[in-house]
Amino acid sequence: MTGARGPYRTGIETRRALIENAILVFGEHGFRGGSLRMIADTIGAPASQIVNHFGSKDGLLTAVLDHWDAQQVTVGENHGLAYVEELRTRMAYSRDNPTWVEFFLTLGSEATAPDHPAHDYFVARYSHIADRLQEEILRAADIGEIASIDPAAARVEAQRLSAMMDGLQLQWLLDRRLDLVAAFDDYLDSVIARWRRQTP
Repeated sequence: MTGARGPYRTGIETRRALIENAILVFGEHGFRGGSLRMIADTIGAPASQIVNHFGSKDGLLTAVLDHWDAQQVTVGENHGLAYVEELRTRMAYSRDNPTWVEFFLTLGSEATAPDHPAHDYFVARYSHIADRLQEEILRAADIGEIASIDPAAARVEAQRLSAMMDGLQLQWLLDRRLDLVAAFDDYLDSVIARWRRQTP
């Protein structure tokens, strides 16, 4: 079977180019500051072409977030501390993909406004991250990898890990001399050592 050809293939390539350039524009200017004209100009197309492909600016943002999700590192079937350790891989991915980091942090900050079209996405995303980390911290305690910990404390630990990742990435964007991966590795090593010694 051959791949798509002609207008259909051109349409797919145009859609991909618009998404990739929207990442750059939204990362630099935010969703509200980045106009359809800015994005369309990057490929020499009229802004109406974005509407043709995505329906609206909100539709384009949805496509960008779907693309973001598809690009993220998957953790697989690891559980307990092995799951937590995989956060190191995610930080290495961030180091190698600064455009995504800028996009995510810019949109995440902007989306704190309840009326932002990505507000619900980011609320759900952070909730899911905390849920899964809490689950695996508690599992690690259940199987004896770390000391006993109650669910409320495990939730706080999960949120701290997520916050540290975002904070380090922001500082790294501001000053690339920061060794992003090493800084997070040191932090995670200290956290796991503390978990093993006593209840946080």
